[in-house]
Amino acid sequence: MKTKSERLFEHFLTENGVPFEKIQEEGTPRPDYEVSLGNSRLIFELKELDEDENFGVVKDSTRPYIKSHSRTIGDHIRRRIERSRKQIQYGANQGIPSVLLIYNSVDPVFQSFGTERMDFIAAMYGDYTVMLNMETRAASEWFNGKKQMLQQEKNTSFSAIGHLCDRGGATTVTLFQNVFAKLKIAYENLPACFEVAAIEVSFEPLTLP
Repeated sequence: MKTKSERLFEHFLTENGVPFEKIQEEGTPRPDYEVSLGNSRLIFELKELDEDENFGVVKDSTRPYIKSHSRTIGDHIRRRIERSRKQIQYGANQGIPSVLLIYNSVDPVFQSFGTERMDFIAAMYGDYTVMLNMETRAASEWFNGKKQMLQQEKNTSFSAIGHLCDRGGATTVTLFQNVFAKLKIAYENLPACFEVAAIEVSFEPLTLP
């Protein structure tokens, strides 16, 4: 039986006239889909956010309609990167740019808990960080700090990390580029149905008076 993310992705591709093929596992970890884009191909591995004990917590039983949510920015994406390495490496070893595509079924209405833009960037390139001058109390501009999952010599098989979303009945796919990828995606050749998120990454404080 197909998962919801598989059904959504297949519908997205079919509606936009993008040819695809489901990849059979054959006893070893393999990605989910191979997508044809003219003379090029892309591999997609789908992962879902399917449960989180910190989402929709009722703290007052007399007011069950009031729910709270808490998370560490980027952690949900980091865990899915960890869990998909073998599948992504399989595609990259074939010389095909490979994408991890994440669907959020924890937050079915807004699909933002754990999959906001800041979650992707923090997981991929490091936590949002600010340096503080203890003498002057001046703060630097934010930059990407620790817990960076994508580096020059780490997880270079990931060509991009993507967000599969069906918020409001409209299915979208947004790709966040891995600037360290050994196999680059020709984004200029992607069909218009794929959205590409522009990313500015800084690993050093920009200013610190």
